[in-house]
Amino acid sequence: MSIEVETLKKKDIDSYIKFIDEIFGYESNRESIEKMIRKNKVLVIKNEEEVVASVVLEERFEYIKNQKYYYISYLGVKKEYRRRGYASKLFDKIEELVKENDVKYLELTSGNQRRQAHYFYKDKEFKIKDTMVFVKFYN
Repeated sequence: MSIEVETLKKKDIDSYIKFIDEIFGYESNRESIEKMIRKNKVLVIKNEEEVVASVVLEERFEYIKNQKYYYISYLGVKKEYRRRGYASKLFDKIEELVKENDVKYLELTSGNQRRQAHYFYKDKEFKIKDTMVFVKFYN
């Protein structure tokens, strides 16, 4: 079976919402996802009409350094599709987009508990930045 990476389309939003809920435990809605796909690149892999793997690329610009970069978020693969090369296929597509769009680097954050993901990122030649993430929440 050939693994095809494509951009999320409006017709696949309901499947994507189910995917996000299953993988990340977040309840989303159609309006939010439509807004997200207007502003970001959302790459998916489907099995028939079901989204089984996905990643979001947010294009950002670092003005001081005058560099465009992608921030990677919501990378996930359904449990039953893991260890089959799906995440690697998503990253192959990301690499294509980096070259096509003069992107200087990729950045992502990952929770300390996601050790398997960390091995994957290191395998993809990501380096760990010596940094901490601080968050302040409002009602």
